[in-house]
Amino acid sequence: MNLERSFRLSSIVMVASGFTGLCLTGELPLVLIILGFVALVVNVARLGGSGGEQFHLDLSRETWNGLIIVAFVFFWIDLLWISGDLLQAGVHFLVLLMVNKLFTLRTRSDFLHLYAISQMELLAAAALTVELWYAAVFIVYLLAAIWTLLLYHLRHEAEEAQLGKDWGTRPEDSSRTAGLITARFFWSTNGIALGAFCLTLIIFFITPRIGVGFFQKNRAELIRTTGFSDKVDLGVIGSVKQDSTVVMRVEFPDEKGPLLEQVYFRGAAYDVYNGRSWANTFARRRDLLLRSDGVFHVTNTVSTRAAATGLRQVILVEALDTPALFGVPFVDSIEGNFRVVLADGMDSLFLRYPPASRFQYTARSIPNRVAPEDRISASVRYPDPILEHFLQLPDTTPRVPALSREVTEEARTPFQMAVAIKQYLRGNYRYSLDVGMSASASPIEDFLFTRKTGYCEHYATAMVVMLRTLGIPARLATGFLPGEWNDFGNYYTVRQRDAHAWVEVYFPHSGWVTFDPTPSEFVSAPNPVWTKVGRILDSLRLKWDRFVIRYSFRDQIAVAQGLRNQTDRVREEASVWLATVRRWVTELRAGVVGHTPPYLWPLLGLVAVGAGLVGLYCLVRNRGALRPGGRSSRLQSAEQRTIVRLYSQMLRLLTARGISRTVSSTPLEFARSVTQEWSMASRFVDPLTQLYCRVRFGQKALPPSELRQAKELLAGLRTVRR
Repeated sequence: MNLERSFRLSSIVMVASGFTGLCLTGELPLVLIILGFVALVVNVARLGGSGGEQFHLDLSRETWNGLIIVAFVFFWIDLLWISGDLLQAGVHFLVLLMVNKLFTLRTRSDFLHLYAISQMELLAAAALTVELWYAAVFIVYLLAAIWTLLLYHLRHEAEEAQLGKDWGTRPEDSSRTAGLITARFFWSTNGIALGAFCLTLIIFFITPRIGVGFFQKNRAELIRTTGFSDKVDLGVIGSVKQDSTVVMRVEFPDEKGPLLEQVYFRGAAYDVYNGRSWANTFARRRDLLLRSDGVFHVTNTVSTRAAATGLRQVILVEALDTPALFGVPFVDSIEGNFRVVLADGMDSLFLRYPPASRFQYTARSIPNRVAPEDRISASVRYPDPILEHFLQLPDTTPRVPALSREVTEEARTPFQMAVAIKQYLRGNYRYSLDVGMSASASPIEDFLFTRKTGYCEHYATAMVVMLRTLGIPARLATGFLPGEWNDFGNYYTVRQRDAHAWVEVYFPHSGWVTFDPTPSEFVSAPNPVWTKVGRILDSLRLKWDRFVIRYSFRDQIAVAQGLRNQTDRVREEASVWLATVRRWVTELRAGVVGHTPPYLWPLLGLVAVGAGLVGLYCLVRNRGALRPGGRSSRLQSAEQRTIVRLYSQMLRLLTARGISRTVSSTPLEFARSVTQEWSMASRFVDPLTQLYCRVRFGQKALPPSELRQAKELLAGLRTVRR
C-alpha cells in the first residue's frame, strides 16, 4: 500500500474510532448514526478507485460552508427546544461537522480540522459514559492517531522533497513512497503509541483530582428497586426475582475468598404488618455524626456487638432509585464520598436522596451472634419498648397460633422455638415464584394452610407472625443475598434477582439475630464457558471503575505514601548491601595485600589502562562502520556542502537574470516558476533542483557521477542567454 492510500485509510480509522465511541454511548439519534456511517463508507470506497470520482458530491466550497451554517442554526434549536442539554446538542453538531468535512477533504487544513473533530468526539464520549468499552476505543484511537500524524508528516515531506504535486491531488509516482510503509515502520509506530500510552497513564495518575465534571452527564435513568420504602406490599419482591440487572458489587478486602458463612446485605426493616403489607413506624431519620477521621459511626444499642470482630466490605452500588445504604448487619461505621448519612430507628442507613450515578463506600459491620445465655435461657425478660412494637399482629384466625404451638411443642427456649419454626417452614413448603395474587383476606394463612407455595416474603412474613403469636419479638428485614462470587476479582456480584426478605428475632443478650426460613432456590447450571467469560469481563469493569473512573485525590495520596515507603525500604536494603560489599572488599584487600608481592597492584593498574586505550582506539577506528551504509559523516557532509553550494550558485545566477526565489516558495515551486518565465532554462534548473532535494530533504548520498552531472548542469545554465 502506497503512502497516499495508507494516509487516507489511517485518517478514516482515526475518525471512525472517535465516532464509534459516540455511537456506543447510546446518546446519538439513529439518523446521525446512519449519516456518519455512510460518510465513512463513502470515504473507504474512494480508496478503491482511481480517485473516488464515482462517490464525489459535486458541490462547491460555498455550498458546504452554507451547510455548516445550517448545522450551527440546528445546534441552537437542539439546545433550546429539542434536547435541552449542552453536551447532547454539541455532540449532534460535532457529527454534522464530521460528515461535512469527510466530503470536503481537499487541503491540508481539511485533514487537521477533521482530526480536531474526532478528538472532540472522543472527549464527548468520555463525558457520556463510564463503561469499560471506552478503554478499547481509546487505545484504538491512540494507535490510529499516532499512525495518522506520522503519515501526515511523511506525506507532506514527500510532496515537498520528491513528488512536486499539489496537496489535494494523489501522487502519480507511488513507487518512491510504497517502500516507506513496511512492517518495520508499522511496529515502530506501534512502539511509539505504546510509549505515548504509558506516558498518558503516568500523567493520569499523577495529575491532581479536582472531582468536578463540568460536562459529565448525570444518569437520569435509575434502576428501579422494591422493598426499601417506608411501606412494602406483600409480593413486591417476587416481581424482580427474574431480573439479572446488577445492583452492586461487594468486596471483602480482609478475606482471601468467598465467605464461609451466609451473609445478607441489609437495606431496610419493618415492624407493623396489617395482613397485606409491612410498614416502618421507626422511619424518622437522624443524622449520623461525622468524626474527625472522616468516618460516620453508628451507635449500637447492644454492647456485646462491640466485642465481636468487624467485617469490612467495599460496596460499589449502581444508580438505584432508593437512598438506602446496604451492608452486612449490623453496620458499625461507614465511610464514603458523601456529606450526610441518616439512620432510622430500625438500624437502617440512608442517604438524603437517591444518588444520580454509581457510588462506592466502605462499611464495617459487627456480625450478630447468639449469646450462650439466650440459647439456654427458658425464661426471658424483654424491654418494654421491644414488647410494645414487635409483637403486633393482624387479625388472624386461631389456626396460626395453634400451628405455632404445634411446631414448637418440643422447644423449651425462645431460641429453640425460632429454630423449630425456621426448620418447619423450610421442610414443609415449596419455593416458587409462580404465585398469583391471593384472593384471601389473609395471604399468610393462604400460604400456610392452602397453597403451601411461595417465595421469600411469604416465608419471612409467616415466621414473624408465628413467632409473635408465641410472644417472641420479631421483624421483617429486606435486602439482597450475596449473589455470585467472582473468583477473578474476589467480590460478589449482586443482581436484582438476589433481592430477599428474612427475619430478625430479638434476644435480650444478643439483640437482633438473623433467621432465614426460605429454602434454597433451585437454579439450573449455566454454561461454564460463558459464565467464566462474563466473570472476567465484570471483573475488568470493576477494576476500570475503581482505578480509572473513581480514582481520587485520596487514592493519589495513598499511592504516594506507598511509593515513599517502598523507596525507604529499597534505600535501607541498598545501604545494607553496600555496607556488606564494602566489608567484603576490605577483607579481600586485607587478605590479598598480606599474601602478594608489592609490585602486583601497579602492574594490574597498567594492564587495565592499556586495555582501555586499545578499546578506545578500536572504537574510533571503526566508528564509520557502525553507521548505516558504512559511510562516514565527513563524506556525507562534503556531499551536502557541494550540492548546496551548486544550488546557491544557481539561485544567484537566476537572480542576476531577473528571476528571484521568494522566501515562501519551496525549491520545486521555484523550479516550476522558472519553467513558466524562462522555458529554455528548465532543462538545467529542474534536474539540479531534483538532485538538491534528494540530498537536502531525502538525506540521500549522491554518487560521484551525479555530482559531476550537477556541476555540468550549472555550467550549461551559464551558457543560456535571456
